[in-house]
Amino acid sequence: MKQRDLNKADKQKRLLDAGLAAFLAEGYAGASIERIAAAADVARGTYYLYFKDKEALFSALLNRFLEPLLAVVSDARHALARCRDAESTLPIYFELGTKLAAVLLEHLPEVRLYLHESRAVGAGGDAVRKGSERIEKLTREILANAVKNEVLREHDEKVASLAIVGAIERVVWAYLQGDRGLKPETLPVELLALMRYGLVART
Repeated sequence: MKQRDLNKADKQKRLLDAGLAAFLAEGYAGASIERIAAAADVARGTYYLYFKDKEALFSALLNRFLEPLLAVVSDARHALARCRDAESTLPIYFELGTKLAAVLLEHLPEVRLYLHESRAVGAGGDAVRKGSERIEKLTREILANAVKNEVLREHDEKVASLAIVGAIERVVWAYLQGDRGLKPETLPVELLALMRYGLVART
């Protein structure tokens, strides 16, 4: 990589790191481009070479964990769509839970930002809700495929997807708030139990 490209990558990283610190400390509404650029030691005009506005920087930070998380869920969706019985889904759900926990633990500051802004009014909250809707959509598709294959019983997929995503978010938030009684490594087992005993088709 050329020195010029290295310098650009370094400035972008500094802006991302400064933006993350500012959003966590002041919230989306309170953070300013001027202070973020100053903390990153770049000129305000330079900021706009990397991000068109504050929302673009915020979205880039969310995507640090949303993109790998969505990729994990999408891979599970494809694998689960081929399952024709509950037993064959078990290792896939376990792998899904394990990979979700790994993504969340790798990006804890971004996850904290996502959860902190999830109920906020304005552009920050809207960006988070768009991300959440993408997760819920994939979850609904997993549930719909399972019902079609008679692996899961008929249910309200909208309600179930909201319950599943909301429960995971609530557990992660409690962990971030310092509840060390919650262990991220138990997420795969609990996710598996929810799907196996809560929605599995009755025989």
